[in-house]
Amino acid sequence: MAKILTTIVRTIFTTIVTTIALALTVTLSAHAEVCFGADAASGDLSFSGDVEGNAFRGHFRQFDVSLCMVGDDPATAEIRVSVATASATVGNRQGDEALKEDELFAVDQFPEAVWTSAEVVADNEGWRAEGELNLRGMTAGQPVQLQLASENDGFRLAGTAEILRLDYQVGIGEFEDTDFIGNQVSLTFNLFLKPEPL
Repeated sequence: MAKILTTIVRTIFTTIVTTIALALTVTLSAHAEVCFGADAASGDLSFSGDVEGNAFRGHFRQFDVSLCMVGDDPATAEIRVSVATASATVGNRQGDEALKEDELFAVDQFPEAVWTSAEVVADNEGWRAEGELNLRGMTAGQPVQLQLASENDGFRLAGTAEILRLDYQVGIGEFEDTDFIGNQVSLTFNLFLKPEPL
């Protein structure tokens, strides 16, 4: 009889411990941060503006995007975007070489531009990410408008940002003239974010 009672107690205890362990695992998993990544092979990062009243468009051929969040809640997202400034192209050799020069991106001195998020909040257009952009050694606040939707085993991230290039001294000397090159540059992106290895 004693052995039977011992077995019953042991079984009940084991069941309780297993149940608690499973509950903790589920709870921790639900609150675990998961990271996703994208680059030029999985999306597009483009820019557009105007030169002497004529529209131009270009894109970056090398960049990396990292987004980490809890579950599928964008409000918890931490986002980092790094861009190789020398990878900017407007589709012609003369324009591409001009972008690399000291008056514009100064790629030899500033090979990378980095944007990092500080806070992501919901708004009428999806999500607005407040963050900072470091470009040409200058750092300033730069909001980005986001849309994030689940897709297959990852997420589709799209959005826009309006950048004032002179805030980062992109365009000095003759290029400071906003009648020549408009100050506002529009950035658009559409990326597929894949799960990053744990």
